[in-house]
Amino acid sequence: MHRILLLVGGAALVAASTSCAASLPIVDLGTSLTQAILNTSNGGTYSFKDIPYAEAPVGSLRFQAPQLLTTRNRTVNTGNNPRVCPQAQSPWFAESIPLVIQAIAAAGITGSPVISATPTDQSEDCLLLDVVVPKSIFDARETKLTPVLLWIHGGGYIQGSKDEENPATLITQSLEGGREGIVYVAINYRLGLFGFPPRPNGDNNSISPNAGLLDQRMAIDWVVENIHQFGGDPNAITVIGESAGAGSIVSHLTSNGGLTGSLPFKRAIIQSPAIKPGQGATVNAQNLANLLATANATSIDTVLQLSTDQLQNINLAMVAAGPFASTVFGPSVDGTYITNYPGNLLTQGKVDHVIQVIVAHNLDEGLLFTDPGVTNDTSFEAFLSGFMPSIPTSKITQLATEIYPADFSGNVLPYTTQTERVTLAIGEGLVTCFALGTGIAYGNTTHDYQFSLFPGIHAQDTAYTFWNGETTDTLGIPLEVLVAQTMQTWFTDFAAGTLFSSASSSPLPALYGSGASTTNITSGGLTAVHDPAANSRCQFWLTGLTE
Repeated sequence: MHRILLLVGGAALVAASTSCAASLPIVDLGTSLTQAILNTSNGGTYSFKDIPYAEAPVGSLRFQAPQLLTTRNRTVNTGNNPRVCPQAQSPWFAESIPLVIQAIAAAGITGSPVISATPTDQSEDCLLLDVVVPKSIFDARETKLTPVLLWIHGGGYIQGSKDEENPATLITQSLEGGREGIVYVAINYRLGLFGFPPRPNGDNNSISPNAGLLDQRMAIDWVVENIHQFGGDPNAITVIGESAGAGSIVSHLTSNGGLTGSLPFKRAIIQSPAIKPGQGATVNAQNLANLLATANATSIDTVLQLSTDQLQNINLAMVAAGPFASTVFGPSVDGTYITNYPGNLLTQGKVDHVIQVIVAHNLDEGLLFTDPGVTNDTSFEAFLSGFMPSIPTSKITQLATEIYPADFSGNVLPYTTQTERVTLAIGEGLVTCFALGTGIAYGNTTHDYQFSLFPGIHAQDTAYTFWNGETTDTLGIPLEVLVAQTMQTWFTDFAAGTLFSSASSSPLPALYGSGASTTNITSGGLTAVHDPAANSRCQFWLTGLTE
Protein backbone atom coordinates (compact mmCIF):
# COMPACT_ATOMS: atom_id res chain seq x y z
CA MET A 1 0.00 0.00 0.00
CA HIS A 2 1.38 3.39 -0.99
CA ARG A 3 0.81 6.47 1.14
CA ILE A 4 1.12 10.18 0.38
CA LEU A 5 2.21 12.56 3.15
CA LEU A 6 0.02 15.64 3.53
CA LEU A 7 0.62 18.57 5.89
CA VAL A 8 -2.53 19.95 7.47
CA GLY A 9 -2.20 22.83 9.93
CA GLY A 10 1.21 21.72 11.16
CA ALA A 11 0.08 18.16 11.81
CA ALA A 12 1.22 15.64 9.28
CA LEU A 13 -1.54 13.38 7.98
CA VAL A 14 -0.94 10.37 5.76
CA ALA A 15 -3.72 9.43 3.39
CA ALA A 16 -3.85 5.80 2.25
CA SER A 17 -4.25 5.57 -1.51
CA THR A 18 -5.87 2.18 -1.80
CA SER A 19 -8.58 0.04 -0.17
CA CYS A 20 -10.94 1.08 2.63
CA ALA A 21 -8.05 2.56 4.61
CA ALA A 22 -7.95 5.45 2.16
CA SER A 23 -10.41 7.43 4.28
CA LEU A 24 -8.71 6.78 7.61
CA PRO A 25 -6.40 9.58 8.77
CA ILE A 26 -2.89 8.99 10.05
CA VAL A 27 -1.51 11.53 12.47
CA ASP A 28 2.23 12.22 12.37
CA LEU A 29 3.41 12.83 15.93
CA GLY A 30 7.03 13.23 14.95
CA THR A 31 8.25 10.17 16.83
CA SER A 32 5.44 7.95 15.55
CA LEU A 33 2.64 7.65 13.01
CA THR A 34 -0.76 6.53 14.28
CA GLN A 35 -3.72 5.53 12.12
CA ALA A 36 -7.35 5.81 13.15
CA ILE A 37 -9.73 2.93 13.62
CA LEU A 38 -13.26 3.98 12.66
CA ASN A 39 -16.35 3.08 14.66
CA THR A 40 -19.27 4.04 12.40
CA SER A 41 -21.94 4.14 15.11
CA ASN A 42 -23.16 7.40 16.64
CA GLY A 43 -21.93 9.56 13.78
CA GLY A 44 -18.48 8.00 13.70
CA THR A 45 -15.65 7.84 16.21
CA TYR A 46 -11.93 7.57 15.58
CA SER A 47 -9.78 5.47 17.92
CA PHE A 48 -6.01 5.94 17.82
CA LYS A 49 -4.60 2.98 19.72
CA ASP A 50 -1.34 2.16 21.47
CA ILE A 51 0.47 5.46 20.97
CA PRO A 52 3.86 5.49 22.75
CA TYR A 53 4.28 8.47 25.07
CA ALA A 54 7.71 7.70 26.56
CA GLU A 55 10.77 5.64 25.80
CA ALA A 56 10.30 1.94 26.53
CA PRO A 57 11.31 1.49 30.22
CA VAL A 58 13.58 -1.46 29.53
CA GLY A 59 17.28 -2.17 29.87
CA SER A 60 19.04 0.75 31.53
CA LEU A 61 15.68 2.56 31.92
CA ARG A 62 14.07 -0.15 34.06
CA PHE A 63 12.92 1.08 37.51
CA GLN A 64 13.74 4.67 36.50
CA ALA A 65 11.55 7.69 35.93
CA PRO A 66 10.13 7.66 32.39
CA GLN A 67 12.24 9.27 29.69
CA LEU A 68 10.94 11.64 27.03
CA LEU A 69 10.24 9.79 23.79
CA THR A 70 12.87 10.62 21.17
CA THR A 71 13.10 7.34 19.26
CA ARG A 72 11.50 7.75 15.85
CA ASN A 73 9.42 4.95 14.37
CA ARG A 74 8.04 5.68 10.90
CA THR A 75 6.06 2.45 10.63
CA VAL A 76 2.38 3.30 10.74
CA ASN A 77 0.82 2.14 14.02
CA THR A 78 -2.60 0.65 13.28
CA GLY A 79 -3.36 -0.43 16.84
CA ASN A 80 -2.80 -4.10 16.09
CA ASN A 81 -0.05 -4.62 18.67
CA PRO A 82 -1.70 -3.96 22.07
CA ARG A 83 0.43 -4.31 25.19
CA VAL A 84 -0.34 -4.03 28.88
CA CYS A 85 2.11 -3.59 31.72
CA PRO A 86 3.02 -6.73 33.73
CA GLN A 87 0.12 -7.70 35.97
CA ALA A 88 -0.32 -9.33 39.37
CA GLN A 89 -3.25 -10.43 41.52
CA SER A 90 -3.49 -10.65 45.30
CA PRO A 91 -4.59 -14.16 46.36
CA TRP A 92 -6.65 -12.91 49.28
CA PHE A 93 -9.34 -11.73 46.84
CA ALA A 94 -10.40 -15.36 46.66
CA GLU A 95 -11.34 -15.10 50.34
CA SER A 96 -13.06 -11.71 50.26
CA ILE A 97 -15.10 -12.23 47.09
CA PRO A 98 -17.33 -14.85 48.81
CA LEU A 99 -18.36 -12.15 51.31
CA VAL A 100 -19.59 -10.04 48.40
CA ILE A 101 -21.45 -13.00 46.92
CA GLN A 102 -23.06 -13.72 50.30
CA ALA A 103 -24.20 -10.09 50.63
CA ILE A 104 -25.79 -10.23 47.18
CA ALA A 105 -27.47 -13.56 47.85
CA ALA A 106 -28.83 -12.34 51.20
CA ALA A 107 -30.70 -9.65 49.29
CA GLY A 108 -32.31 -12.27 47.06
CA ILE A 109 -30.22 -11.37 44.01
CA THR A 110 -28.70 -14.15 41.92
CA GLY A 111 -25.87 -12.09 40.44
CA SER A 112 -22.19 -12.71 41.07
CA PRO A 113 -19.00 -10.73 40.39
CA VAL A 114 -17.43 -10.93 36.96
CA ILE A 115 -13.69 -11.60 37.27
CA SER A 116 -11.70 -10.43 34.26
CA ALA A 117 -9.17 -12.77 32.70
CA THR A 118 -5.50 -11.89 33.10
CA PRO A 119 -4.25 -10.21 29.91
CA THR A 120 -1.79 -12.25 27.86
CA ASP A 121 -0.18 -9.34 26.01
CA GLN A 122 2.03 -8.24 28.93
CA SER A 123 5.27 -6.40 28.22
CA GLU A 124 7.65 -4.02 29.93
CA ASP A 125 7.37 -1.92 26.76
CA CYS A 126 3.90 -0.77 27.76
CA LEU A 127 3.95 3.03 28.09
CA LEU A 128 1.14 3.55 25.61
CA LEU A 129 -2.06 5.55 25.47
CA ASP A 130 -5.26 5.65 23.41
CA VAL A 131 -7.11 8.65 22.03
CA VAL A 132 -10.79 8.32 21.11
CA VAL A 133 -12.44 11.26 19.37
CA PRO A 134 -15.71 11.81 17.53
CA LYS A 135 -15.09 12.18 13.80
CA SER A 136 -16.86 15.56 13.85
CA ILE A 137 -14.43 16.88 16.47
CA PHE A 138 -11.40 15.49 14.68
CA ASP A 139 -12.52 17.01 11.36
CA ALA A 140 -13.01 20.44 12.99
CA ARG A 141 -9.68 20.49 14.85
CA GLU A 142 -8.27 23.30 12.69
CA THR A 143 -10.93 25.73 13.90
CA LYS A 144 -12.05 24.40 17.30
CA LEU A 145 -10.52 22.42 20.15
CA THR A 146 -12.61 20.34 22.55
CA PRO A 147 -12.20 19.47 26.26
CA VAL A 148 -10.29 16.31 27.14
CA LEU A 149 -11.25 13.58 29.63
CA LEU A 150 -8.25 11.43 30.64
CA TRP A 151 -8.86 8.11 32.41
CA ILE A 152 -6.35 6.64 34.89
CA HIS A 153 -7.31 3.04 35.62
CA GLY A 154 -7.44 1.37 39.02
CA GLY A 155 -6.34 -2.09 40.07
CA GLY A 156 -4.46 -1.72 43.35
CA TYR A 157 -1.35 -0.41 41.59
CA ILE A 158 -0.61 -4.00 40.46
CA GLN A 159 -3.06 -4.66 37.63
CA GLY A 160 -5.26 -2.99 35.03
CA SER A 161 -4.80 -1.25 31.69
CA LYS A 162 -6.13 1.47 29.42
CA ASP A 163 -8.11 -1.14 27.46
CA GLU A 164 -10.42 -2.27 30.27
CA GLU A 165 -13.13 0.35 29.77
CA ASN A 166 -15.16 1.35 26.71
CA PRO A 167 -15.93 5.09 26.54
CA ALA A 168 -18.47 4.85 23.69
CA THR A 169 -21.62 5.97 25.52
CA LEU A 170 -19.68 8.41 27.69
CA ILE A 171 -18.57 10.14 24.47
CA THR A 172 -22.09 9.97 23.02
CA GLN A 173 -23.47 11.54 26.20
CA SER A 174 -21.00 14.40 25.84
CA LEU A 175 -22.58 15.26 22.47
CA GLU A 176 -26.23 15.08 23.56
CA GLY A 177 -28.37 18.18 23.30
CA GLY A 178 -25.88 20.11 21.22
CA ARG A 179 -23.02 19.73 23.72
CA GLU A 180 -19.53 20.16 22.28
CA GLY A 181 -18.34 16.68 23.22
CA ILE A 182 -15.06 15.40 24.62
CA VAL A 183 -11.83 13.84 23.46
CA TYR A 184 -11.15 10.73 25.55
CA VAL A 185 -7.68 9.51 26.54
CA ALA A 186 -6.74 6.36 28.48
CA ILE A 187 -3.22 5.49 29.59
CA ASN A 188 -1.06 2.58 30.70
CA TYR A 189 1.47 3.05 33.48
CA ARG A 190 3.94 0.69 35.12
CA LEU A 191 2.55 -1.47 37.91
CA GLY A 192 3.74 -3.57 40.83
CA LEU A 193 7.47 -4.02 41.19
CA PHE A 194 8.04 -2.47 37.76
CA GLY A 195 6.24 0.75 38.66
CA PHE A 196 6.93 1.07 42.39
CA PRO A 197 10.32 -0.55 43.05
CA PRO A 198 11.95 -0.23 46.48
CA ARG A 199 14.93 2.11 46.52
CA PRO A 200 18.13 1.42 48.50
CA ASN A 201 19.06 4.05 51.07
CA GLY A 202 21.18 6.80 49.57
CA ASP A 203 20.11 5.99 46.01
CA ASN A 204 18.40 9.09 44.65
CA ASN A 205 19.04 8.58 40.95
CA SER A 206 19.01 5.03 39.62
CA ILE A 207 15.76 3.85 41.22
CA SER A 208 12.48 5.79 41.13
CA PRO A 209 10.10 4.34 43.77
CA ASN A 210 7.16 6.19 42.20
CA ALA A 211 7.98 5.46 38.56
CA GLY A 212 4.34 4.52 37.89
CA LEU A 213 3.13 7.93 39.07
CA LEU A 214 5.76 9.65 36.96
CA ASP A 215 4.59 7.60 33.96
CA GLN A 216 1.12 9.07 34.47
CA ARG A 217 2.53 12.57 34.74
CA MET A 218 4.53 12.15 31.52
CA ALA A 219 1.44 10.81 29.76
CA ILE A 220 -0.52 13.90 30.81
CA ASP A 221 2.34 16.12 29.66
CA TRP A 222 2.30 14.26 26.32
CA VAL A 223 -1.41 15.02 26.00
CA VAL A 224 -0.75 18.72 26.66
CA GLU A 225 1.79 18.76 23.83
CA ASN A 226 -0.03 16.63 21.27
CA ILE A 227 -3.77 16.43 21.86
CA HIS A 228 -4.52 19.42 19.60
CA GLN A 229 -3.65 17.22 16.64
CA PHE A 230 -6.68 15.10 17.51
CA GLY A 231 -9.01 18.02 18.24
CA GLY A 232 -8.43 18.19 22.00
CA ASP A 233 -7.87 21.35 24.00
CA PRO A 234 -4.60 21.11 26.00
CA ASN A 235 -5.88 23.84 28.33
CA ALA A 236 -9.04 21.92 29.25
CA ILE A 237 -7.87 18.54 30.52
CA THR A 238 -9.87 16.72 33.19
CA VAL A 239 -8.35 13.63 34.79
CA ILE A 240 -10.66 10.93 36.12
CA GLY A 241 -9.71 7.82 38.04
CA GLU A 242 -11.11 5.18 40.35
CA SER A 243 -9.44 3.33 43.25
CA ALA A 244 -5.68 3.29 42.51
CA GLY A 245 -6.36 5.68 39.64
CA ALA A 246 -8.07 8.08 42.02
CA GLY A 247 -5.35 7.61 44.65
CA SER A 248 -2.84 8.46 41.93
CA ILE A 249 -4.68 11.69 41.20
CA VAL A 250 -4.50 12.63 44.88
CA SER A 251 -0.75 11.98 44.71
CA HIS A 252 -0.49 14.37 41.77
CA LEU A 253 -2.54 17.03 43.55
CA THR A 254 -0.14 16.90 46.50
CA SER A 255 3.01 16.41 44.40
CA ASN A 256 6.09 18.40 45.34
CA GLY A 257 4.34 19.46 48.51
CA GLY A 258 1.36 20.93 46.66
CA LEU A 259 2.47 23.70 44.32
CA THR A 260 -0.45 25.80 43.16
CA GLY A 261 -0.57 26.08 39.39
CA SER A 262 1.98 23.33 38.81
CA LEU A 263 -0.22 20.63 37.30
CA PRO A 264 -0.93 20.15 33.59
CA PHE A 265 -4.66 19.51 34.03
CA LYS A 266 -7.55 21.74 35.04
CA ARG A 267 -10.07 19.47 36.74
CA ALA A 268 -10.12 16.14 38.56
CA ILE A 269 -12.78 13.50 39.22
CA ILE A 270 -11.64 11.31 42.11
CA GLN A 271 -13.65 8.12 42.65
CA SER A 272 -12.81 6.13 45.80
CA PRO A 273 -9.15 7.11 46.19
CA ALA A 274 -7.22 4.06 47.41
CA ILE A 275 -4.11 5.06 49.36
CA LYS A 276 -2.35 2.72 51.75
CA PRO A 277 -1.33 4.52 54.98
CA GLY A 278 2.23 4.54 56.24
CA GLN A 279 4.04 3.94 52.96
CA GLY A 280 7.45 5.38 53.77
CA ALA A 281 11.04 4.43 54.54
CA THR A 282 10.19 1.43 56.72
CA VAL A 283 8.00 -0.22 54.09
CA ASN A 284 10.55 0.61 51.40
CA ALA A 285 13.26 -1.17 53.39
CA GLN A 286 11.02 -4.18 53.99
CA ASN A 287 10.14 -4.42 50.30
CA LEU A 288 13.79 -4.12 49.32
CA ALA A 289 14.77 -6.94 51.69
CA ASN A 290 11.93 -9.10 50.36
CA LEU A 291 12.91 -8.31 46.77
CA LEU A 292 16.53 -9.32 47.28
CA ALA A 293 15.55 -12.46 49.16
CA THR A 294 13.02 -13.49 46.52
CA ALA A 295 15.52 -12.81 43.75
CA ASN A 296 18.34 -14.52 45.67
CA ALA A 297 20.39 -11.40 45.03
CA THR A 298 22.71 -9.27 47.12
CA SER A 299 22.08 -5.94 45.38
CA ILE A 300 19.51 -4.12 43.30
CA ASP A 301 22.03 -4.02 40.45
CA THR A 302 21.76 -7.79 40.14
CA VAL A 303 17.97 -7.56 40.04
CA LEU A 304 18.14 -4.99 37.25
CA GLN A 305 19.98 -7.50 35.04
CA LEU A 306 17.25 -10.14 35.24
CA SER A 307 15.00 -10.98 32.30
CA THR A 308 11.43 -9.73 32.13
CA ASP A 309 10.12 -13.21 32.91
CA GLN A 310 12.39 -13.55 35.94
CA LEU A 311 11.41 -10.14 37.26
CA GLN A 312 7.73 -10.83 36.66
CA ASN A 313 7.98 -14.08 38.63
CA ILE A 314 9.48 -12.09 41.51
CA ASN A 315 6.70 -9.52 41.20
CA LEU A 316 4.05 -12.27 41.34
CA ALA A 317 5.73 -13.94 44.30
CA MET A 318 6.00 -10.74 46.32
CA VAL A 319 2.35 -9.83 45.70
CA ALA A 320 1.26 -13.39 46.53
CA ALA A 321 3.12 -13.20 49.86
CA GLY A 322 1.52 -9.88 50.79
CA PRO A 323 -0.80 -9.60 53.82
CA PHE A 324 -4.57 -9.39 53.56
CA ALA A 325 -5.89 -6.15 52.00
CA SER A 326 -2.42 -5.21 50.76
CA THR A 327 -1.15 -5.24 47.19
CA VAL A 328 2.42 -4.68 48.49
CA PHE A 329 3.36 -2.05 45.90
CA GLY A 330 2.11 1.51 45.47
CA PRO A 331 3.01 5.18 45.90
CA SER A 332 5.32 5.99 48.79
CA VAL A 333 7.04 8.97 50.37
CA ASP A 334 10.16 9.58 48.27
CA GLY A 335 11.10 13.07 49.48
CA THR A 336 10.58 14.66 46.07
CA TYR A 337 7.36 13.88 44.24
CA ILE A 338 5.65 12.69 47.43
CA THR A 339 7.19 14.75 50.19
CA ASN A 340 5.13 13.51 53.15
CA TYR A 341 2.38 11.08 54.05
CA PRO A 342 -0.75 11.85 52.00
CA GLY A 343 -2.98 12.38 55.05
CA ASN A 344 -0.60 15.01 56.40
CA LEU A 345 -0.37 16.80 53.06
CA LEU A 346 -4.15 16.84 52.64
CA THR A 347 -4.98 18.12 56.13
CA GLN A 348 -2.32 20.81 55.71
CA GLY A 349 -3.94 21.91 52.46
CA LYS A 350 -0.81 21.17 50.44
CA VAL A 351 -2.45 20.65 47.06
CA ASP A 352 -2.63 22.50 43.77
CA HIS A 353 -5.51 24.80 44.66
CA VAL A 354 -6.18 25.83 41.07
CA ILE A 355 -7.67 22.42 40.27
CA GLN A 356 -11.45 22.00 40.42
CA VAL A 357 -12.42 18.71 42.05
CA ILE A 358 -15.28 16.23 42.24
CA VAL A 359 -14.57 13.55 44.86
CA ALA A 360 -16.58 10.45 45.68
CA HIS A 361 -16.61 7.33 47.80
CA ASN A 362 -18.93 4.36 47.91
CA LEU A 363 -21.21 3.25 50.72
CA ASP A 364 -19.25 0.10 51.58
CA GLU A 365 -15.64 0.51 50.50
CA GLY A 366 -14.31 -2.15 52.85
CA LEU A 367 -16.15 -5.41 52.09
CA LEU A 368 -13.90 -6.26 49.15
CA PHE A 369 -10.84 -6.01 51.45
CA THR A 370 -12.28 -7.81 54.47
CA ASP A 371 -10.61 -10.89 55.93
CA PRO A 372 -13.33 -13.36 56.95
CA GLY A 373 -10.77 -15.08 59.21
CA VAL A 374 -10.86 -12.23 61.75
CA THR A 375 -12.88 -13.61 64.65
CA ASN A 376 -11.57 -11.86 67.77
CA ASP A 377 -9.57 -8.89 69.03
CA THR A 378 -6.24 -10.65 68.56
CA SER A 379 -6.86 -11.44 64.90
CA PHE A 380 -8.30 -7.96 64.36
CA GLU A 381 -5.07 -6.36 65.57
CA ALA A 382 -3.04 -8.86 63.52
CA PHE A 383 -5.04 -7.88 60.44
CA LEU A 384 -4.30 -4.18 60.99
CA SER A 385 -0.60 -4.87 61.68
CA GLY A 386 -0.28 -6.91 58.51
CA PHE A 387 -1.96 -4.20 56.46
CA MET A 388 0.28 -1.48 57.93
CA PRO A 389 3.58 -3.08 58.97
CA SER A 390 5.31 0.26 59.53
CA ILE A 391 2.76 1.58 62.03
CA PRO A 392 3.86 1.30 65.71
CA THR A 393 2.14 -1.30 67.86
CA SER A 394 0.81 1.46 70.11
CA LYS A 395 -1.09 2.96 67.18
CA ILE A 396 -2.49 -0.44 66.18
CA THR A 397 -3.69 -0.94 69.74
CA GLN A 398 -5.28 2.51 69.72
CA LEU A 399 -7.13 1.65 66.51
CA ALA A 400 -8.40 -1.60 68.01
CA THR A 401 -9.38 -0.28 71.44
CA GLU A 402 -10.36 3.37 70.92
CA ILE A 403 -11.14 3.97 67.26
CA TYR A 404 -12.82 0.61 66.51
CA PRO A 405 -13.47 -0.88 69.96
CA ALA A 406 -14.93 -4.34 70.50
CA ASP A 407 -18.41 -3.00 71.13
CA PHE A 408 -20.86 -4.91 68.93
CA SER A 409 -24.05 -3.38 70.30
CA GLY A 410 -24.47 -1.19 67.23
CA ASN A 411 -25.09 1.79 69.49
CA VAL A 412 -21.56 3.20 69.58
CA LEU A 413 -20.36 2.33 66.11
CA PRO A 414 -22.13 0.95 63.01
CA TYR A 415 -21.12 -2.69 63.39
CA THR A 416 -22.46 -5.69 65.27
CA THR A 417 -20.00 -8.40 64.15
CA GLN A 418 -16.25 -8.78 63.75
CA THR A 419 -16.66 -8.91 59.99
CA GLU A 420 -18.52 -5.60 59.99
CA ARG A 421 -15.85 -4.15 62.26
CA VAL A 422 -13.11 -5.13 59.79
CA THR A 423 -15.14 -3.84 56.86
CA LEU A 424 -15.63 -0.42 58.43
CA ALA A 425 -12.00 -0.09 59.52
CA ILE A 426 -10.38 -1.12 56.25
CA GLY A 427 -12.90 0.80 54.15
CA GLU A 428 -12.26 4.02 56.04
CA GLY A 429 -8.51 3.53 56.38
CA LEU A 430 -7.85 2.61 52.76
CA VAL A 431 -10.36 4.74 50.87
CA THR A 432 -13.12 6.74 52.54
CA CYS A 433 -10.95 8.92 54.76
CA PHE A 434 -8.77 9.98 51.86
CA ALA A 435 -11.89 11.15 50.04
CA LEU A 436 -12.68 13.21 53.15
CA GLY A 437 -9.09 14.47 53.28
CA THR A 438 -9.32 15.72 49.71
CA GLY A 439 -12.32 17.84 50.64
CA ILE A 440 -10.45 19.20 53.65
CA ALA A 441 -7.45 20.06 51.48
CA TYR A 442 -9.62 22.17 49.20
CA GLY A 443 -11.29 24.03 52.04
CA ASN A 444 -14.57 22.15 51.53
CA THR A 445 -14.96 23.62 48.01
CA THR A 446 -15.08 20.23 46.30
CA HIS A 447 -18.31 18.73 44.97
CA ASP A 448 -19.00 15.29 46.41
CA TYR A 449 -21.18 12.24 46.02
CA GLN A 450 -21.55 8.86 47.72
CA PHE A 451 -22.46 5.85 45.56
CA SER A 452 -24.96 3.87 47.66
CA LEU A 453 -26.69 1.62 45.14
CA PHE A 454 -26.77 -1.87 46.66
CA PRO A 455 -24.39 -3.11 47.89
CA GLY A 456 -22.26 -0.01 47.24
CA ILE A 457 -18.95 -1.87 47.28
CA HIS A 458 -15.60 -0.60 46.08
CA ALA A 459 -15.36 -0.20 42.27
CA GLN A 460 -19.04 -0.99 41.68
CA ASP A 461 -19.60 2.50 40.28
CA THR A 462 -17.14 1.99 37.40
CA ALA A 463 -19.88 0.12 35.54
CA TYR A 464 -21.92 3.33 35.74
CA THR A 465 -19.12 5.62 34.63
CA PHE A 466 -18.59 3.44 31.56
CA TRP A 467 -22.16 2.25 31.04
CA ASN A 468 -22.83 1.17 27.45
CA GLY A 469 -26.36 -0.13 27.57
CA GLU A 470 -25.76 -3.08 29.91
CA THR A 471 -28.71 -4.21 32.04
CA THR A 472 -26.58 -5.47 34.95
CA ASP A 473 -23.40 -4.22 36.57
CA THR A 474 -20.21 -6.21 37.14
CA LEU A 475 -21.80 -7.85 40.19
CA GLY A 476 -24.70 -9.13 38.12
CA ILE A 477 -27.06 -6.68 39.85
CA PRO A 478 -29.67 -4.82 37.75
CA LEU A 479 -28.16 -1.53 36.65
CA GLU A 480 -29.98 1.77 37.23
CA VAL A 481 -29.92 3.35 33.78
CA LEU A 482 -30.99 6.82 34.89
CA VAL A 483 -28.19 6.90 37.46
CA ALA A 484 -25.65 5.92 34.82
CA GLN A 485 -26.91 8.63 32.49
CA THR A 486 -26.84 11.21 35.28
CA MET A 487 -23.30 10.32 36.29
CA GLN A 488 -22.05 10.39 32.71
CA THR A 489 -23.66 13.80 32.24
CA TRP A 490 -21.96 15.05 35.41
CA PHE A 491 -18.55 13.93 34.26
CA THR A 492 -18.73 15.13 30.67
CA ASP A 493 -20.28 18.49 31.60
CA PHE A 494 -17.66 18.91 34.32
CA ALA A 495 -14.92 18.28 31.76
CA ALA A 496 -16.54 20.88 29.51
CA GLY A 497 -16.69 23.39 32.37
CA THR A 498 -20.47 23.69 32.13
CA LEU A 499 -21.71 21.43 34.94
CA PHE A 500 -22.36 24.16 37.49
CA SER A 501 -23.28 26.90 35.07
CA SER A 502 -26.01 25.10 33.13
CA ALA A 503 -29.55 24.35 34.26
CA SER A 504 -30.04 20.75 35.31
CA SER A 505 -33.17 18.74 36.02
CA SER A 506 -31.36 16.47 38.50
CA PRO A 507 -29.39 17.26 41.65
CA LEU A 508 -25.75 18.05 40.99
CA PRO A 509 -22.89 16.72 43.11
CA ALA A 510 -23.22 18.66 46.34
CA LEU A 511 -20.84 21.43 47.33
CA TYR A 512 -19.11 19.90 50.34
CA GLY A 513 -19.12 23.10 52.35
CA SER A 514 -18.69 23.48 56.10
CA GLY A 515 -21.61 21.10 56.65
CA ALA A 516 -19.84 18.17 54.91
CA SER A 517 -22.64 17.73 52.39
CA THR A 518 -22.55 14.97 49.79
CA THR A 519 -25.05 13.78 47.19
CA ASN A 520 -26.16 10.27 48.11
CA ILE A 521 -26.94 8.06 45.10
CA THR A 522 -29.56 5.44 45.98
CA SER A 523 -32.22 3.48 44.13
CA GLY A 524 -34.70 6.02 45.46
CA GLY A 525 -32.94 8.97 43.85
CA LEU A 526 -30.31 11.58 44.63
CA THR A 527 -30.40 13.44 47.93
CA ALA A 528 -28.00 15.69 49.84
CA VAL A 529 -26.85 14.11 53.12
CA HIS A 530 -24.14 14.65 55.72
CA ASP A 531 -21.00 12.80 54.63
CA PRO A 532 -20.59 9.78 56.94
CA ALA A 533 -16.81 10.07 56.43
CA ALA A 534 -16.78 13.35 58.36
CA ASN A 535 -16.01 11.68 61.68
CA SER A 536 -13.26 11.50 64.28
CA ARG A 537 -12.16 8.08 63.03
CA CYS A 538 -11.12 9.58 59.71
CA GLN A 539 -9.24 12.36 61.44
CA PHE A 540 -7.17 9.66 63.14
CA TRP A 541 -6.53 7.82 59.87
CA LEU A 542 -5.37 11.01 58.17
CA THR A 543 -2.98 12.29 60.82
CA GLY A 544 -3.06 10.18 63.99
CA LEU A 545 -0.96 7.32 62.63
CA THR A 546 2.02 9.52 61.79
CA GLU A 547 1.97 12.08 64.59
